[in-house]
Amino acid sequence: MLLPDRSTYNEFAPDGVTPRPYWSAVIESLQDIGPDELARRWERAERRIRENGVTYNVYTDPQGVNRPLAIDPIPLLIPPDEWRVIEAGITQRAHLLNLLLGDIYGPRQLVQNGDIPAALLFANPAFLRPLTGVAPPQRGHLHLIGVDLARSPDGRWWVLADRTQSPSGTGYALQNRTIVADVLPEAFGDANVRRLASFFRTWREVLLGLADCDHPRAVLLTPGPYNETYFEHSYLARYLGLTLAEGSDLTVRDRRVYLKTVEGLQPVHVILRRVDDSFCDPMELRHDSFLGVAGLVDAIHAGNVVVANALGSGVIETAAIMPFLPGLAEKLLGEALKLPSVATWWCGQDYALDWVLNHLDRVVVKPAFPLRGMEPVFGAGLSQAEKQRIGEQIRSRPYEYVAQEQVDLSTVPVWDQGRLYPRSLVLRTYVLNTGSGWIAMPGGLVRVSEADGQVVSMQRGGRSKDAWVLWDGPVDTFSMLRPRNQPVQLERAPADLPSRAADNLFWLGRYAERSESIARLLRCLMTRVRRANHTELACLFRLHGCLGSPHSTLPKDRPASARDLEDELVSLMSGVERPDSLASNLAEVHRVGGSVRERLSSDMSRLVVALAESARTENYMLFVEYSAVLNGCLELLSAFSGMERENITRGSGWLFLSLGRRLERAMYSVRQLRELTSGLDEQSWPLLEYVLEAADSSMTYRSRYFTTLQPIAVLDVLMADESNPRSLNFQMAHLADLHKRLPRHPPADQQAIQGALALLRGLDLEKLEFPLPGSDRPAGNSDGQSQIARSLGSVQKLLPSWADNISLTYFEHAHTYPISIGG
Repeated sequence: MLLPDRSTYNEFAPDGVTPRPYWSAVIESLQDIGPDELARRWERAERRIRENGVTYNVYTDPQGVNRPLAIDPIPLLIPPDEWRVIEAGITQRAHLLNLLLGDIYGPRQLVQNGDIPAALLFANPAFLRPLTGVAPPQRGHLHLIGVDLARSPDGRWWVLADRTQSPSGTGYALQNRTIVADVLPEAFGDANVRRLASFFRTWREVLLGLADCDHPRAVLLTPGPYNETYFEHSYLARYLGLTLAEGSDLTVRDRRVYLKTVEGLQPVHVILRRVDDSFCDPMELRHDSFLGVAGLVDAIHAGNVVVANALGSGVIETAAIMPFLPGLAEKLLGEALKLPSVATWWCGQDYALDWVLNHLDRVVVKPAFPLRGMEPVFGAGLSQAEKQRIGEQIRSRPYEYVAQEQVDLSTVPVWDQGRLYPRSLVLRTYVLNTGSGWIAMPGGLVRVSEADGQVVSMQRGGRSKDAWVLWDGPVDTFSMLRPRNQPVQLERAPADLPSRAADNLFWLGRYAERSESIARLLRCLMTRVRRANHTELACLFRLHGCLGSPHSTLPKDRPASARDLEDELVSLMSGVERPDSLASNLAEVHRVGGSVRERLSSDMSRLVVALAESARTENYMLFVEYSAVLNGCLELLSAFSGMERENITRGSGWLFLSLGRRLERAMYSVRQLRELTSGLDEQSWPLLEYVLEAADSSMTYRSRYFTTLQPIAVLDVLMADESNPRSLNFQMAHLADLHKRLPRHPPADQQAIQGALALLRGLDLEKLEFPLPGSDRPAGNSDGQSQIARSLGSVQKLLPSWADNISLTYFEHAHTYPISIGG
């Protein structure tokens, strides 16, 4: 593993040959492993990253929310003395910023005394006037902050930025540690690395301690699955034992915040937010926000909920405040700033403006208020005309610009294709307010640039690394897992199930079952369409009609041919732009599954990821090859069904997942049975075989009837036989049972589904007569067939209305509409 140029690494002495002492053990371990074994280990790790759905959404990447997190296996090592300097600097900085926020939203003495310019507040869109004068939480405005550090080639650390709103990355740092320690267990075990678990234990205890009650309920407020760091939100919520909630999951009643759950409204005492300040309340802040909770600011005013970090904390998340921090440290703390910021000039000051305009080639120009949306401008790369243009922009509104010295970042080794390459790094550290002081996470999230990149950003293709703080004393080996020798209190009470999560689980079940129905029907059709005679082809068209697809590509102005049906089947299987295709439904399985990943086991999460890829086809594939793809897809869908039945605790989440599956299967069964009972004659006899196969009931029929297919027997297997898990009556009986177990189930809805089941059970199939092949006997008992058609029609009408009432009752908390089996 050769390094092309070691002179830029802090990991090596100035001679570029001798590793620094604290790197020797790790380098020796890497040499023992060897490049081939490291490559094999990392290949397994990357597969694990994909299977576990560890993602970071780069908005310009075609993979979008499905883009796997880019991690480097070689950690950043921080020796003990170096970490002590960092730790002292960032804890002091956190304390200082907390005091500054208290003054900004309180007496504003610092502004009155001229210690900070008024324009830094009142021109800043992140200054939230509705929060002025609000009593801060007992421990101040800041609960957790992030501090971005850069290391210069001489080894000194400088502060690049402060993240005071809702700092991201703690979950990714934890995930990086899990993955890298698993890839390099020998090096990790020998290096005496400080662990992370005790920091997260303290974080959870401090978070719950913010509430002034005995049994607080805390939620993690997320913008939702399309946010770049949604995986982290889900991962953190599970690790800290919090309920993951979107803004729509919460409501404010009587100045109190409640979580909408399937059990009803539950009070919320603490909100750990990952939504930016201004989006948190559409009533008081940004009126166009769909991410927040209407009335949240009023609940904060009333002191009925604690939000961490406090709303308005983003006002100091600007580099423009940095030039004033040394003086503020002396004034508020009585001591010098221990960790310096990179040289920064706020152009709202005349002397700073003049200096910046005369030294544009030495600075990076940024917006003073990040909400303005301007990208950083590197002065060294500008032409004379471009410098003149940016200078004019700055002069026109100088208070909106800040300039920072362009720092030469030191580099770290990054593993790529069997070699190590130098990449610039930024370390984001985290500091937690415990109430009695500040503690730092030992390490943090390391981000490295792409090749030759000036900007270290995950959004620009950078990677992340683990940071190992090496220690010269005993390390705390605490784990979030309870020790074996500690008594445990038995608990079976289910965790809160937010209405949104219940909705997603409900639709996860529906999309999975819908995908299976489409896949089984496609396999039946695709294996027959090229060898079907005229009669069989007509039956295949009728089977296709069971889908009731409004997006069918079959011609409407002429009779469809076998080739038309082939094209339709390919579209139905792989048409990603077609809403009812197999590919689209599996994509929905992945989407809604990703939205509730914190409620799925790791096996189920991996299966959801695999399903999204299972129906992928290539343009060059032969038609006969599609069946093999469908077989693989159905194997995974069968595994999903097995996990739903055997691997999920019978709580509210499982109830809604199962309800979705049974409802979808019942709706599909009704369509099949209605097709069977409408105009079945000798010419359409093959349809019986096709429907049995599509319903996965061929073996059940053959094991009972050693004769040719007959309609009454097929109807019995597919409709009336409640021992067949594919029959309609089986679905209706299970829907009635599942609905009865829901909390707060409306009696009228229960009566409607029970009435439908009773109606179906009351049908006497033995009294029906159908024409048999080769028989001169006409069809008899047309009244009985009409009765079946009417009953199936009533059930087909009932099921969507019943599903709507489920949604209104449990997902939207609205009034339901009366329904009955009579319509």
